[in-house]
Amino acid sequence: DAGAELIVVECVPSALGKQLSDALTIPVIGIGAGPDTDAQVLVLHDMLGMNTEFNPRFLRRYAQLGEVIPAAIRQYVADVRAQDFPNDQERY
Repeated sequence: DAGAELIVVECVPSALGKQLSDALTIPVIGIGAGPDTDAQVLVLHDMLGMNTEFNPRFLRRYAQLGEVIPAAIRQYVADVRAQDFPNDQERY
């Protein structure tokens, strides 16, 4: 009645997520709110392991880019400083 089109609930008990989904006619989006909400959200940077300091119980990491990305950046900086990037094949 207030004009809400959906609700997002984060870090609430699973039973509450289900209760909200069952009681409301608008979609209930869960972030760590159990499997019974209408949809799930997991922040991309978190699921890819780009932020290693954030460790809530609901987070499942599908990659460890927090280790890979800094190494790639260091290699890029080294290649630029060594004047190896861009090379002849990487120029127009």
